Amino acid sequence: SQSRYNRTDLTNSVSVGSPTSRIVVNTSGIYNFQFSLQLDKASGAAGHVYIWARINGVDVPNSASEVAVQGTVAETIAAWNFVLEMAAGDYFQLMWSVDDTNIQIKAVTAAAPVPAIPSAILTVTFVSALLT
Repeated sequence: SQSRYNRTDLTNSVSVGSPTSRIVVNTSGIYNFQFSLQLDKASGAAGHVYIWARINGVDVPNSASEVAVQGTVAETIAAWNFVLEMAAGDYFQLMWSVDDTNIQIKAVTAAAPVPAIPSAILTVTFVSALLT
């Protein structure tokens, strides 16, 4: 599956594409894609989530990681980053798969005193131009 995004806080040469799982860069360069996913397991024993990067529909080699989500009603945050070379017009997708359909990426509405918990947060930072 692909993480989909429905809201942006601040944008500068990066946009949500169509479909909304695509993050499009307007300027060639090195980018840091940082994410966090609110993982939840509704029932059963431990399950696993696999997360990786994709550029222009092609999986980035050696980018996958495995996260164990333990037990019933277990919440886990998966968070790390990918530093990737992108050309103007390229798009990034954060991909994920599970070995147990009881695992989900879950959003939680605000409940005082805690604000809402988004299912996915993605921060994209331009690091540097490409050297020619």
